[in-house]
Amino acid sequence: MRSSRAGRRLLSGFEGLLLLVAAIFLGYYGWRSYDIWREQAKAVVEVEQALGTTTTGRHLSREEFAAPPPLGGVIGRLTIPRLGLSAPVKAGEDNSVLDFSVGYLRDTPPPWMPGNSAFAAHRDRLFRPLENIVAGDEIDLSTTHGNIRYRVLKTFIVEPDDVWVLDQIPNVNLTLITCYPFYYVGRAPHRFVVQAGKL
Repeated sequence: MRSSRAGRRLLSGFEGLLLLVAAIFLGYYGWRSYDIWREQAKAVVEVEQALGTTTTGRHLSREEFAAPPPLGGVIGRLTIPRLGLSAPVKAGEDNSVLDFSVGYLRDTPPPWMPGNSAFAAHRDRLFRPLENIVAGDEIDLSTTHGNIRYRVLKTFIVEPDDVWVLDQIPNVNLTLITCYPFYYVGRAPHRFVVQAGKL
C-alpha cells in the first residue's frame, strides 16, 4: 500500500515536470514567433522607406552602382502575386538577415546589374509558398534602382553543395533557394531552386 502511494506520488511528480517543460518550450516558441513577426514588420517598414527614396538625385559611379549593398542593406521587396508572397529583401545570408527577410547572396550580381542574382530564405517562414510555384509564374522585384519583372523558367531540387546554381547561366537572371523538403524536422537534406529570367 505504501509503495503504491509512493509510486503514484512519483508518477504525479514526473507528470508535473513534463507539464513544466512543455510550458517552458511553448512559452519560448510563442516569444520567438512574436519576435520574428515584430522584426519582419520592422524590415517591411525599412524597405518601404528605402523604396520611397530614389537614387536619381545623385549620380552613382559605375563602381557604386555595381557594388553589392553592405550586410543588412536594403535590396527591395520581392513579390510573387499568384502565391500571395510579398517579402522584404536585404543583403546577407546569415541569421541576422534570414530570420526576418529574404537574403540576397552578396557574391552574386545585384539584381539591377546583368547576371544571375541569388536570393535565399527559410522554407518554414517567408519561402514556404514556393512549394506551389510553377514555371510561368511572375515575380516582381521593387528596388531603389527600379522595378524588375521575371518569369519562372523552372524549378528543381539539388544537394546543399551544388553551388553551380549560382553561376552565370544564359537567360537566368534570378535564382531563389530554400531548404527542401518543405515539411521536414531538423536540417533539411536538399535545396529547392527556382530559376527565372527577366521579362
